[in-house]
Amino acid sequence: MKTKPQRYQCPHCKWDFALRKKRCCPGCGTLLLIGSDAFSDAEFTALGSFWMWEPLKERWVFIRDWEEHKQEAGRKFEEYFKSSRLSSGDTEEMRRPLREWIH
Repeated sequence: MKTKPQRYQCPHCKWDFALRKKRCCPGCGTLLLIGSDAFSDAEFTALGSFWMWEPLKERWVFIRDWEEHKQEAGRKFEEYFKSSRLSSGDTEEMRRPLREWIH
């Protein structure tokens, strides 16, 4: 799976470019982030809104509110985790700590 695009096209001004210097579009200066960019949660919160590369959709997604986006991602993960656990037949009772099995 590609984590970043081979070429970039700014979602704001449609500028097409290969290198993303300073994490910005060279045409208009729009902040464009990818998953490998090292940002802390506090920095994302301070930014508030920005464009982020979505590798599964292979396009830029505008994050309007980082806190809201983070909460929504957490809810989706919980739903996915619950549905995958139910479909595999795994239940709380079946899982036991490793130390109980080692004697």
